[in-house]
Amino acid sequence: MRYLLDTNVLVSAILFPEGTPGRAYDAMLTAPVDVVICDYTVAELRKVFRSKFPEQAPRLERFLTDMEPGITVVPTPDSVDVVDIETVRDEKDWPIVRAAVAAEADAVVTGDKDLLHADLIQPHMLTPAQVLHLIG
Repeated sequence: MRYLLDTNVLVSAILFPEGTPGRAYDAMLTAPVDVVICDYTVAELRKVFRSKFPEQAPRLERFLTDMEPGITVVPTPDSVDVVDIETVRDEKDWPIVRAAVAAEADAVVTGDKDLLHADLIQPHMLTPAQVLHLIG
């Protein structure tokens, strides 16, 4: 399995490592799965931490440095032809879906309701709790 992590999961994993997203993140890194994030997510993480959690910015940079051995950062393409991206209501989520398709991710791990309710067959949309259930 190959999982692409969405920004909201990573924000929660960084700020609350003992919570479900943090535990799912740790489980993915120790399970025999591939974990990827896209460069769009890295930029979005920095933007979120600058605006909402500026005092935690050093923590984010440590997290990004520490995650590199276990996670691949993939490019976010401008388009993909494989899925009907317009089934995802929020256009801000389209880069995540495009990156997941281009990276051949089996699933996007997200807490985003628009993504979770999108009518996509591939990639699947999973919550961190679902990932924990699947990989323990």
